[in-house]
Amino acid sequence: MYTMPMQMPRPQSALPIAGGALLLVAGILGMIMWAWFMAIGTAFIGIPLVGTTASSIFLICGAIGIIFSLLPLLGGIMAIRRKMWGLGIAGGILGLFSIGFFIGSILSLVGLILIAVSRHEFS
Repeated sequence: MYTMPMQMPRPQSALPIAGGALLLVAGILGMIMWAWFMAIGTAFIGIPLVGTTASSIFLICGAIGIIFSLLPLLGGIMAIRRKMWGLGIAGGILGLFSIGFFIGSILSLVGLILIAVSRHEFS
């Protein structure tokens, strides 16, 4: 009788965890920065003539920035769990646009590279 040979499990590295953690930090920094941006926008409300327009621009840009900051958080969680490699990559790419005090973009880039290199560890 023929039996199937046992496959040895591949050793798992810490690359997805490190990349996911970097994406989480980048997403949190981005959310803090864009929330601060929206708070500044509300300060313009009392200024006559220009205040309403400037406030609206700040609030809309802040809302879009917070949405771009949520996706790196989701991608980082999936990378740490080693699930859904594509979502981790998408979170890293969109994390580049979240800015996050300009450090968030660098952290997203490094996290994106670490997640892309460790593709074989995702299920």
